[in-house]
Amino acid sequence: MEIIVTDERDERFIEFCESFGCVMDEPQVVLLLANYNSTVGCASFKVFDADSIEIISLFVDASKNREEISYKLIKQLEKIAIDLGFKASCVFLDEEDLLFDIFKKLDYQTVSIGDEILIKKEFRSLV
Repeated sequence: MEIIVTDERDERFIEFCESFGCVMDEPQVVLLLANYNSTVGCASFKVFDADSIEIISLFVDASKNREEISYKLIKQLEKIAIDLGFKASCVFLDEEDLLFDIFKKLDYQTVSIGDEILIKKEFRSLV
């Protein structure tokens, strides 16, 4: 996995991320998973509140390892969030969203149900 860190607004990178549904108008962390010359997946988060991040995009190209790749991208986002000092992760999903089961398997709990479902995971403290 190649992680690109930049504090400059590279328009090509922004355009590439937006093609996967990542909205680049707010500060966020974006992961791109590449396999040789093609992008296999993309995931990103932004700050939700003082203690939490919100996963705002998860894209995985059609492949037989789609669920496994999704898990790895989410777990990597969580690791980065923990390293940055966040205590939880949340995501808004529709009830029919295919990702709902993936997040449930990763210990996300339903917080509220409305037009969208808010699910959240509290990170375990090692202290």
